[in-house]
Formats: sequence, structure tokens, C-alpha cells
Amino acid sequence: AGAAAQPRPAPERRAAAAGVRPEASKRQRLYVKIAAAREQGELLERLQELLARHAGQLETVLFYARTQRTLALSDKYNVKPSPRLIGEIEALLGEGSAVVR
Repeated sequence: AGAAAQPRPAPERRAAAAGVRPEASKRQRLYVKIAAAREQGELLERLQELLARHAGQLETVLFYARTQRTLALSDKYNVKPSPRLIGEIEALLGEGSAVVR
């Protein structure tokens, strides 16, 4: 007589047990592309100030084009997305440098 099979937890429970939040994959973020020519201390400081002025709940992720690396910023730089914020980032770092997805 074999032991009864234990019911498997729902995928959400397995993910939670593994420390993964199911909503994490669906959560939107602000992605900011930093072109190689824009990797300058002064521009990055201005970006920090800009993000701080638009504080909110959306996580911000930087993408460095030269090295193809991403960097998730601390909660200190979470933003409230708006057309104005996107426009200000693009004015600083170039058209197409900011997207929410």
C-alpha cells in the first residue's frame, strides 16, 4: 500500500515559499537608457535630482548601453511616472531614453 500523494501547493504558494512574489513579474518599472556618450557624472547627478523630484512607487532601472548592464536603483529613486518625467529624462539623456513597461 503506497502512501497517498501529497497535494502540491498552488504555483503562487510555491513561488512565495521560494521568496518570489508572483506580482513581481507583472510590476511595471521605469527603464532609463544611458548611452555611452551620456555616462558623465554631471548628467547622472542631474538624473538623480530629477528622479527625486518625481518621487513615487514605481521602481527605476538604469540600462547602460556601453556595457549592456542593468542596475535597479534603491527605493529612494522610485518615481511617479508622467509624460513630464519622461520628457525631462529625454531632454537630459536623449529621445527614447525612458520607458515605462
